[in-house]
Amino acid sequence: MNSRELRKIIDASCQEHDSLYGKLVKPINEMLIDIDASISEKTAYKILENLKLFHEGQKYIADCHLEESNNFIDDGINELKKGNLADGALQIFGAGLNFASFSSKAASYKNINSYEMINERFKLIKRSFD
Repeated sequence: MNSRELRKIIDASCQEHDSLYGKLVKPINEMLIDIDASISEKTAYKILENLKLFHEGQKYIADCHLEESNNFIDDGINELKKGNLADGALQIFGAGLNFASFSSKAASYKNINSYEMINERFKLIKRSFD
């Protein structure tokens, strides 16, 4: 399945699983459809799962953001290694946005060290290209 098809499925899931999380995902996903940004099937299916689980009350929104950040880092590194610089940059940017959302939300209910976590992500990205 291509990225546009995956993003259309995500769009439909945002409507089906109407929630705060869906309202955060939908406009960004629409922007990415407009510029034909890539997305891996793995990441798309994680977003679909998160939309459903959050809607059902089975997952915290911060955890959704963290999982997406992790997937976007992997996707970004893979795209950059393949020479797809624009898509890779978008994926890494998405990873950062999702990590910032995770940090701001998780800090109120989890004892996390977001600086340590972001440092791990910086090192992962750097090591991937050394």
